[in-house]
Amino acid sequence: MSIFDNAHRRQLQEDVLSGKVDADTLLPDLVEHVDAEYYNLFANLDTGEHSASPVSRRGNPQYAFRQSVKKKQLNRILKKSRISEERADGLYSHLFFMTLTIDHKVMSRDQANFFITSRGKGISRFFSRLEKALEGGYSKVIVKESTVSGYPAVHILLHLDKPLKIKFHRKSNSFRPDPSDLYTRSILGRLKNLDDWNSVSPIWKVGFIDIYAFTKDDMGIKGYATPINYISKYITKSLDLDHVEEFRKCKRVSELPVKYRTAVWTILNSLIWNSHTWAISKAFKDDMQKLEEEAEIKKGNWMWVNTVHRTDPRLYEWMGYDRTKLDPNTFSKGPSVPG
Repeated sequence: MSIFDNAHRRQLQEDVLSGKVDADTLLPDLVEHVDAEYYNLFANLDTGEHSASPVSRRGNPQYAFRQSVKKKQLNRILKKSRISEERADGLYSHLFFMTLTIDHKVMSRDQANFFITSRGKGISRFFSRLEKALEGGYSKVIVKESTVSGYPAVHILLHLDKPLKIKFHRKSNSFRPDPSDLYTRSILGRLKNLDDWNSVSPIWKVGFIDIYAFTKDDMGIKGYATPINYISKYITKSLDLDHVEEFRKCKRVSELPVKYRTAVWTILNSLIWNSHTWAISKAFKDDMQKLEEEAEIKKGNWMWVNTVHRTDPRLYEWMGYDRTKLDPNTFSKGPSVPG
């Protein structure tokens, strides 16, 4: 059993918040969790075929692949969306990207990660305040990334029914909201202190917000072709346990080379706090469901039968292997899985 399993997660959260457990020391537990090899067994109800597929666990290649599929779906949906429009008084955009960060002086790393959960209510309160200012509906995609210090960086892709005026900023080489329009100014004034852009956000209250806008001809951000590619840059990658020896040698996340810490903290915090990899609003979900249904038609009529560990003899029997011809060490270690 992993300490990140549902049966233990609430206790783990309480221990981390109370200081009984230092999340920084959970790197070995994370490696053990990612390294565990389980397989789902499937049967085709039409043909009788058997199949075995590695179980997707946060941080492993199968999980990364699933997130890549979602990234591809969201990019397809975004491509068909209304992005920007020219008006007599300038350029307006429906699509915005925000990153919400938390001031380290306001709360600790673990308090900050709890704050952005459904129990902490930080993000839900943020959107409740934003909705009071917006005229018209919106769709959103949220990805919770971590920084090298383990603090959260909440990435939000926001598609507004009513667009905001934008202008190009040469210094940042990007489009930003233009406060010369009254409605845009009213929204921007909620998100940023217009008198001091580097101060705490009036609507987020615990830290800072960075805002980007997009046009139909310019969807790039920070070297990535689309904002979806940018926010999924870590969740679509697995921890390369076989080639990065530090993952098994180090006992703390803070002992890892800096270049690995953001990815590790992102996965570790999502496991501790049970964060959805993507938080996607209904409009985007409905469009994704249509794409998934199209893919299911092509797959055929498969039924899940069981989940077993790599060392479980049932895996090999299911796939038609003769156990007497296999190396006995194949079954000599690993947890037993009831089924």
